[in-house]
Amino acid sequence: EIANLTLDLVEIPSPTGRELEAAKFYAKFLEEAGLEVQLDYIEEDRPNVIARIPGKGEGPNLMLGGHIDTIPIEKCVSPKIEGGRVYGRGACDMKGSLAAMAEAAKAIVKSGIKLKGDLFIVGWVDHEAPIGRGAGPKAIARKISQGELKVDAAVITEGPMDSVQVAQGGMAVFTVSVAGPPQSIHTTLVPLRSNPILWTAELIKEIQEMDEELNRREWHPLIPQRPSLQLGIVRGGDFFNRLPTAVEVVGTVRWDPDEDFQSVKRRFEERVKRLEHRIWHEYDRTVNISVDMVLVRDSCEVPRNEEVVKALLKAVEAITGKKLDVSGSRAVGDLSIIYKEGGIPAVCYGPTTRTDKTAHSDMESVSIENLETISKIYSTLALSFCGVKG
Repeated sequence: EIANLTLDLVEIPSPTGRELEAAKFYAKFLEEAGLEVQLDYIEEDRPNVIARIPGKGEGPNLMLGGHIDTIPIEKCVSPKIEGGRVYGRGACDMKGSLAAMAEAAKAIVKSGIKLKGDLFIVGWVDHEAPIGRGAGPKAIARKISQGELKVDAAVITEGPMDSVQVAQGGMAVFTVSVAGPPQSIHTTLVPLRSNPILWTAELIKEIQEMDEELNRREWHPLIPQRPSLQLGIVRGGDFFNRLPTAVEVVGTVRWDPDEDFQSVKRRFEERVKRLEHRIWHEYDRTVNISVDMVLVRDSCEVPRNEEVVKALLKAVEAITGKKLDVSGSRAVGDLSIIYKEGGIPAVCYGPTTRTDKTAHSDMESVSIENLETISKIYSTLALSFCGVKG
């Protein structure tokens, strides 16, 4: 059933911005499974799905959640079930997880077990960058923080299944514009030292030095990659012998949980401003360097002694017999939104292993066996965390 539900979801394209059909399908499945369901529209044709198994009001409330949207479906294997895996865009990231938590909830309803606390099954939109800016999970976090959704802890159902993720590095995208005079002229009329491309070379050197400084820091004990700066785009100029009016450099900055977006942004802007002053003195006084930095996700670290962390580790051991540990990730996820903006403890636990590289790939797929395992873990967690009524 999990495989078929995953395939059904994968067969409904839901790239960011076009999630409506998949959200309605998911909501209908949950309603037919016996849950109370509502579609909460963050904007026209873009609803979050909020479903609930009501408890008796005598225990803590748990949310299982994840995103409905995917990256664009082009250049991906066609949806199919083959060799113990479900293939297609979104299978791994993260429609398989949506199916696993839906089937866990369905099993609880079907069993007739009455929970003491509420169990929420939530699917949100607007996750995948660059179109997605996190409006879906932010809307859920806002409802939690304002008491509209009474949730005490959450599991975001993507991520590793060989550890429980409690830490996440932050990430932002920066665009630096290196500009000179507003009108372009023939390059024979100015010296090379007055060319924004040359100034941009100095900027790239400065970014390299900042990255090397990050590399000299001690790594976060839970995150297997270091904080970094990286470049993705350099663009400028329109003809081989015309002076560019501006050159843009676009890249990413990633940081550890001991920092936040504002401190990272401030430090980056200060370094660029010092560079601008140096170019002004050493090269040309027409230089103007501006920085635009957009937060993708902030960093966070959830204490490992939170009840949801301990309960999930016990549920994993009960189903698999394995004692897992906590971990962190450099990948961008919604953990920090639910934890920091929602104000509740949260973790990530999904169907992939650390060696699984199929998310966003042309051959995206997910293991059916893994989905079945995590679904059992989710239902076990719900029973232990929410409590069972006599």
